[in-house]
Amino acid sequence: MHKREPDDTLGGIRIQQFIRKQRKGLFNPTIVLGIVLALILTYLIAIPVLMLITESVQVHSIDAGYFQEEVGSFTLRYFERALVSKVASVLFLNPLINTLLIAVFITFFATIIGYLLAWIITRTDIHFKRIFATLAVVPFMLPSWSYAAAWITLFKNRKQAGAPGILEVMGFTIPDALAYGPIPIIICLSMHYFPLAFLMFGNAFQRIDSQMEESAQIVGANKLQTAVHILLPVMKPAIMSSILLTFARSVGTFGTPYTLGRPVRFNTLSTSLYFTYQSGEPGVMAVTAVAMLLIGALLVATDVYILREYKRYVTMGGKGQMSRPFTLGSFQIPLNFLVGFFLFTVIVLPLGILALSTLMVTPGWFVKDNFTLQFWFAEETRVREAVPGLLRDPQLLSVAWTSVKVAGIGALICGTLGTLVGYAVVRLQQYKLSKYLRHLSFLPYLVPGIGFGAAYLVLFATGRGPIPALYGTLLLMILAMSVMYLPLTTRSSISSMAQMGSEPEEAAMILGAGWLTRMFRIVIPIQKRSLFSGILLAFIQGMKELSLVIMLAVPGLEVLTTLSIRYTDNALLQMSNGVILLIAFITFLLTAISQRLTKTNLAEGIGG
Repeated sequence: MHKREPDDTLGGIRIQQFIRKQRKGLFNPTIVLGIVLALILTYLIAIPVLMLITESVQVHSIDAGYFQEEVGSFTLRYFERALVSKVASVLFLNPLINTLLIAVFITFFATIIGYLLAWIITRTDIHFKRIFATLAVVPFMLPSWSYAAAWITLFKNRKQAGAPGILEVMGFTIPDALAYGPIPIIICLSMHYFPLAFLMFGNAFQRIDSQMEESAQIVGANKLQTAVHILLPVMKPAIMSSILLTFARSVGTFGTPYTLGRPVRFNTLSTSLYFTYQSGEPGVMAVTAVAMLLIGALLVATDVYILREYKRYVTMGGKGQMSRPFTLGSFQIPLNFLVGFFLFTVIVLPLGILALSTLMVTPGWFVKDNFTLQFWFAEETRVREAVPGLLRDPQLLSVAWTSVKVAGIGALICGTLGTLVGYAVVRLQQYKLSKYLRHLSFLPYLVPGIGFGAAYLVLFATGRGPIPALYGTLLLMILAMSVMYLPLTTRSSISSMAQMGSEPEEAAMILGAGWLTRMFRIVIPIQKRSLFSGILLAFIQGMKELSLVIMLAVPGLEVLTTLSIRYTDNALLQMSNGVILLIAFITFLLTAISQRLTKTNLAEGIGG
């Protein structure tokens, strides 16, 4: 056996002592970075949430005279108004019930669809696996209310102002229950959110050794028993994650409940929060936002509890995996047709309806004179005076540029912050500061978008110390956007930093490289793929964000998503649908570019 020389051992000890000395002390650059990040995130995340909570128990200036109390004094009147007053059912209780109702059904249907689709694509010998897997994630790239816009275009009846829907023009009578309210909301959001479940289940199925199923069948279990007693138990972590994530997103979504619920006064917590803000009731708005925050906190607590149980469901061992697809036999062709037809229904059909509506004066009236390009190219459309076609409207270019600036600068800040937080969390694991940064950066996940917008509205509506009032400014939108998606970039960065290890930095430290040199010459180049992916993901999410910016947009400062909603409010359905198509085009284009540059795919491996 080779015996290490004494000088080698002594040299190793000296190197370790040198590294420990460099990292020790309060003025270690990494510790300083962690403290600075903690201060920044405390102000941008923790304080807005705390202020939102305090807003629900403090008298506002608008109510001081009526309450005959001083502004800022403690009160429970807003909770009384939301919970026990004569209008409590309208302001809070019915919206709460409606929110939980649709969230339960959306979660159920999205989970079932995602599970079945993932099983078919990953566990059977169906054809076109890679194509089906790629198409299955497309619905989540669309704005959440794009399905609602397509639904209204198809099923709209005379209850709402403006042109009738395609089916009514064709002679069908559409009942209100089918055109508006909970049924179409559940259908539309289920179509939008099932890709979340599909991705989770697809990745989980890829890790399950097929020998487990084969062993069960050898001892006499049939297909149904194998699915119930083998697959379902080991899929429990993926199932619970899918349920929690879909439920949380369903609670906070705004565009679809607003578009499909408003005509029949079917309000959810998100739309009720928006309407109370619009009607000048900031106290009740804060109560509603706090309720949404509590729902989010309960979901995250549940997720944390389940995460502790994940180790019981290990499906990969040290002997390697076997993956033998289930043979479909005579069901091969029918199942290929069924999956293809479903994906056509949830992708091509909605986008086709939206596109067709922008080419018709009266959607559904298929005569030559009814087809037109005026909604795209006219200097002034015939349906409304002083309203130019989208591509001739200088306002559209300005709004699109604002959208790109808000989403782009916000994404750059979000990606940079996420990378720095990930670095600090991994390198300072021995300090409590690491845990604080980890939990604080995850806090925006607790708050639905519209609630987070309300929190920023509260914090930045007036000047506080050296920070001026930012309401109605581009900077406020950028700050909100950069913080809202921080959990995505932070979690990605933490995972990537942990895989990198500290050896490259230690080697550079021994050679005398300073902290900034190590960051720009070692850490960032190694992490550039993760950094770029995080920035691009935040940018794409920001381009189609509505729930967050609906609270922060003001006249003269709009983005594409709020412009689409404004067109909807003014009964300009064709214009609204055109804006949605533009958002979808930009999103698809950016996704394709990102996948080409980073050589990644959201559905990578699932359809392999």
